[in-house]
Amino acid sequence: MESLIGSNVDLKGLLDVEETIHFTNLTDLRQAIRDFYIAPDRDSLCDYTILIMGFPASSFINFDDYDDNDDDEPLLPGHGKILYLEDRQALFITMPGYPHERASRLFGRLIDRKLEAMKCADELVTQGGPAVEMNNVRKSPDESWTLSGPRYITFAVEAGASESPRALALNAKIWLEHEESHVAQVVTIKISRVREEIFFSVWTNTTQEKDTRAEHPRRASEVQMVRVTLAQERPVASKTISLSFKKLFEREPRKGTAEKDLILSKRELGEIARRIWLDMGFKIPSPAVES
Repeated sequence: MESLIGSNVDLKGLLDVEETIHFTNLTDLRQAIRDFYIAPDRDSLCDYTILIMGFPASSFINFDDYDDNDDDEPLLPGHGKILYLEDRQALFITMPGYPHERASRLFGRLIDRKLEAMKCADELVTQGGPAVEMNNVRKSPDESWTLSGPRYITFAVEAGASESPRALALNAKIWLEHEESHVAQVVTIKISRVREEIFFSVWTNTTQEKDTRAEHPRRASEVQMVRVTLAQERPVASKTISLSFKKLFEREPRKGTAEKDLILSKRELGEIARRIWLDMGFKIPSPAVES
């Protein structure tokens, strides 16, 4: 990922880092993580990211399986997400706020319902958020789907309630541009904390046709963007979202079946937004948006 995160890049600015910790040992790291995330001024609506510098890849053996008989709390808090850059020995840990988790979960359920309707749920299986290992990078998505045969991810979702658009774009780029990744589509969900506004974006990878090298590098591009706002007391989505069946399944849909591109309607996106806003304490009427 040198093209994305070179040695001259300021790591603190990558994912809106709140605090930086220099690694010494796993016991001290766990205490530092716990102290940071249980601070009384933490807002449950926000995402919080810390950066651990000098974290050796060998420590992941203990990091994943760490057990302390005197304390049952895990090293990684709750549903924390990680991004590890081995060449920089930099470990990002993000504790997602409630809107972040709610958005990815609701979106994931919508995708699963559509896969069930096409009778394809056994071929493309919900993977959730376990970390994926790639060369020099280890990363966990919010939601992901894997092909049942080869068992690799082809689709990922990344959400954020306080992450900047740049941070969400970086997450999409890592999935789409890494040479060992099979992810062909990423959906990012950007949630405003101060007003009724959510952006759903679809990212995919393209080759640079003007590149003269034998192997054209993949480049992530935002190809669709939907804005959902509150208008006349109901959620209104600017357009629908279309997800490529071929990119999800690495094959064409079979003729004579229900297989097709996944279309997420304005009503469905508006309903996701409505439920998130209700959880955030906004005063939203109960009826969902019309299609």
